[in-house]
Amino acid sequence: MTPEEFVRGFYQERQQLFDTYFNGDGSAQASSLIADLKLDERGAERLRQIIFTTLRDAYYAVLLGLDGEASIGDRQETYRIFDEQGNALSGGEIEGYAYEYFYNNKVEVDKGEADFIAILKYFTPEQGGRSTPFFSTGYRPQLKFDFDEMQTFGQQTFIDRKMVFPGDTVEAEIKMLSVEHFAGRLKEKMKFEFREGSRAIGTGQIKHILNSKLRQASR
Repeated sequence: MTPEEFVRGFYQERQQLFDTYFNGDGSAQASSLIADLKLDERGAERLRQIIFTTLRDAYYAVLLGLDGEASIGDRQETYRIFDEQGNALSGGEIEGYAYEYFYNNKVEVDKGEADFIAILKYFTPEQGGRSTPFFSTGYRPQLKFDFDEMQTFGQQTFIDRKMVFPGDTVEAEIKMLSVEHFAGRLKEKMKFEFREGSRAIGTGQIKHILNSKLRQASR
C-alpha cells in the first residue's frame, strides 16, 4: 500500500458513511434519526452539507494527526505507520494527499470528464437571481467570459451536492458546448458569469482546467 492508497481508503470510507446516513435503508441509527426529522427539501440539503463538511474535516484532521502534522487531542507526535509488507506510510506524504483528496477535487480531476472545475456563487432574488433551487441533473446555463461577446452552454454537475439554493456557493464540474471557440483562452482563477437568457444568475471562478485544449498558453 502507498500513502496515496491509504488516504484514498479514508476518502472512500467517508463517502460510504455519508451515503449510509442519507441513502441507506434506515438500519443505521443516524439514518433513522435523520428520517425522523421529516425535513423539507431545503432543510434536508442543509443537513447534508453540515454532516458532509463535518465528516470531511474530521477525516482530514485524523490523517494529519497520524502523519504527525497536527495534534490528536492535546498532543502532537510523529507516528510510524507500516502496511503488512513493511512499507512506511507516514512521514509527510499523507498530509499532501489528504489535502488533494478532501479539499482539492483530486477524484474529479483524475476522472477528467469535465472541461474545468469552478467555484460557483448563485445570486439571491434580491441580486437578480432565481427564487427556486438548482439541481445537479442536466442544468445548462450560458457561460459569459469578459473577453468575448459569445456565450456558450456549460453543463453544471455539482460536487458533493444534489441541489443548491439562491445565495449558495458550490463547486461544480463544467462541461462546455463550444470548446473549439474557447481553445487556448482560459486559465485558472479566471472569472465568468452564468446566465439564463439575458439574466445573470451567478458568477464563477475557474479552479482547475481539465481539458488541455482550453488552457491559455504561458507567456
